[in-house]
Amino acid sequence: MDTLKFISAIVISFFLINCRQITYEKSDESFYYIVLEKWNSSKCPKKIVYERYVKNSNFKNKIKSDSDFTINCDDESANNNQRIIFPNKNYIGKVDYDIRLIIDDSIEYKITEIQSKIDTVFLGGRPGDYTIMNSIKSLNINEHQLDNSIVKQSVIHIPRKVSIYIPTKIGKIIKKK
Repeated sequence: MDTLKFISAIVISFFLINCRQITYEKSDESFYYIVLEKWNSSKCPKKIVYERYVKNSNFKNKIKSDSDFTINCDDESANNNQRIIFPNKNYIGKVDYDIRLIIDDSIEYKITEIQSKIDTVFLGGRPGDYTIMNSIKSLNINEHQLDNSIVKQSVIHIPRKVSIYIPTKIGKIIKKK
């Protein structure tokens, strides 16, 4: 009987110690990273150009261009047939512009009709830790409407809707290497 009381006390103590309050954190980042899905090449991209244009300007009114990205081409990314592009600076605020992404001066992605909203997402870590941030629901890439909220396997276990996922095959070849 004493053993049962002892075990019950330990189990109750364990649950009380691990019960914690749900926490919320606000993040104003536009997105965390860009994933090139189904890369189908052992070659790692070397150069990324990320251009922002005034929304619905047909890519005529450039706001800014940036090439400061880290490209993840490690074995795990290659095994999942993905290349992950991390911005070296944070993009802040709602994505209220069109994007032209150029890979190695040869593949172009024109991203328009970006539908995003503020959402509460679980980014991993301890249960009960949530982040309120911009969430990309859908977008149009090279005239292909995509649902960005569908969960798919990724090397990085952060919800899909806080990043931009691009199927490589819909890229427009602008120059053969």
